[in-house]
Amino acid sequence: MMVVSKMRLRGDSLARAWLIGAGLAITLAAVLFPASRILADSPTPTAVVVKAEDVTAKVALSDARSSAGGQLGVTIAFEVAPGWHIYGEPMPSEFTTTKIKFDDQLVSAQSLKMPAPTPVKFEALGETYPVYHGKFNATGKVGLKPTLAPGDYKLAGTLEFQECNDTMCKLPQSVHFEIPLMIAVSKS
Repeated sequence: MMVVSKMRLRGDSLARAWLIGAGLAITLAAVLFPASRILADSPTPTAVVVKAEDVTAKVALSDARSSAGGQLGVTIAFEVAPGWHIYGEPMPSEFTTTKIKFDDQLVSAQSLKMPAPTPVKFEALGETYPVYHGKFNATGKVGLKPTLAPGDYKLAGTLEFQECNDTMCKLPQSVHFEIPLMIAVSKS
């Protein structure tokens, strides 16, 4: 019985020594490689999910904070339910094409690149139109106004689209969204 106790103590001491050594190694790595701390402190990307009937769009910014006059990447992940489509460009004026527009309260410029739509022939109409269906992504950038004061904001925008299937179209939709955004003090 005495031998078992000594072995248990010896095993506990080894485990404790290993944990202390591992802790020292992690601490040393954090001091020697400060970039890992910067990554750990960086805010995660900010996103909002816009859902309207058979269309879902996840609008994500590249960062949750920026500075006045800064630029942020934007990704929109679309998902259109099976059997439905939304329109790309170019289209006749009586159709609503898919667009995302950020409000100009915070944004000075925006660019958004939609993927190439798929041309689909609609037999009943005798026409071929550019459409999106299934899952697809759009990417771009928004430039923030240089006069924004530091603080918390809501980056607002609107998703416009018209969903249709092979026999009918629903009314065009315009869905408003807001993404939290912090404007940090400028490092001048």
